[in-house]
Parts: sequence; structure tokens; C-alpha cells
Amino acid sequence: MTRKKVLIISILGMAEVLRDDLFDNCLEGRTDLDWITRRLKQIGFDKQILLDFVDISKGDELPPTHRYDGVIIGGSVHNANEGHYWQLSLFDWLRTWRTTGRPLFGICGGHQHAAIALHGKVSVHPKGPFAQTKTIALTAHGVKHFLFSHLTALPMVHLGHFDHVTRIPKGSEVLATYRDTIQALDMGGNWITVQFHPEASPNIMVTGWDNELHDIDIRYHPAGTGRRFFENFFRGTGLVT
Repeated sequence: MTRKKVLIISILGMAEVLRDDLFDNCLEGRTDLDWITRRLKQIGFDKQILLDFVDISKGDELPPTHRYDGVIIGGSVHNANEGHYWQLSLFDWLRTWRTTGRPLFGICGGHQHAAIALHGKVSVHPKGPFAQTKTIALTAHGVKHFLFSHLTALPMVHLGHFDHVTRIPKGSEVLATYRDTIQALDMGGNWITVQFHPEASPNIMVTGWDNELHDIDIRYHPAGTGRRFFENFFRGTGLVT
């Protein structure tokens, strides 16, 4: 069996704004690669998918798109509109990736950067931050969508963001919302993006927000949906059959 090769692009944070040792004590690991590998092992896909990893917010170069069958872009402490060189390079890379017709899964910052790459808009939410385990509501499109297969109409997820998509790319469908924030999009072409964090455990979320909110220890609890979102993405886009 040929293993599909999936690139994980980390945009978690530049050294100037994110401590390198922040997640060192997390049993789940310290990078997007660790967290996503954990999810793949939970659903038994680790032997079917070959992962590659670059952290462009720490200076890694983006590789040629032809090497990969799929891509996952993780979350970020940066606003997608900051204009860093690696963000601009990512937008260009994503537009090239779009022409391949291959799958993409964008998570939080990845969701926002993908939206901008396709001429959507991201803004700071005036009521942010959203940092808590909450239920999201599925739209009519979301109820029928493979991303939410075997989940309830009000799936529980880990929210963790200041910014949100305020204009969706042309041809996109909103799949889920939380209050007035878009929480999941189908951008067409097997590009699926979510504002929430299916890769993360409560411990990862608390660690990430610990210096921001005084009551963070009581904001997160197990959601029980993270592995299902990854299984649904990989099966629904054909990366795993």
C-alpha cells in the first residue's frame, strides 16, 4: 500500500512572540507535528499517512507543492494580516497548491490564512478572545457534510482565537458557527478549514493561553471530537480509503 504524503505547515509563532519551551511539559508534545501525529495514531491512520513538517514561522522554507498529496496548516498566535515575509510566502504557496486540486485542512490560523489566500477577509473580533470548550452549531450545509459525519448537530470543540473570518472566499460554504463567528468552511476543491482546535487537548489549550487569562484552568474540558474531525477529513477527501 502506498502511503499518502501530507505536509504539516506550522505557523505557530515567531520566537519574538512565542517561547520555544512553552509546550515542553505537555505530554501530548510540543509542536503541530506531535499533536497531529497523536490524532493519527488514535484513529489508526499513522501507518497509512506519511507526515512531513515545516515551521515557517521559525524560518523553514516551504517545499515544492508537487511532493505532497495533502496539507494541514496549524494554528498561530499571529494575526493573519501582519504581513510577515513567511505569511506572504504562504499566501503565494497556497494559491499554487490550489491549482493542484489536492486536499487542505486549515486549523485556526490555518483557516484564516487559507481564507485570505483565496481573497477572503480576517478581522480582530471586538469581543475576543474566544478561549473555552464550547458547542458549535451546524448549518444546513454542515449537517450534510462529511466533516461532521458521526457527530451531533452541536459538536463540542476547543475554541482559541482572537480573530475570525469576516468575508468568506467566493464559492465557500459555511458549515458551522459559534455565535457570530464562522467556525468551519468548505472552500471547495477539498479545502476544509476550521476555526477551532481538533488537534489539541485541554492541556495544550490551557498551556497556550496560560499567560493571557487568569481563569484559564476552568475554561477547557475534554471535547471528545478531535480524532473524529481528523478521521472525517482524511476519509472525506480520499487521503485514506
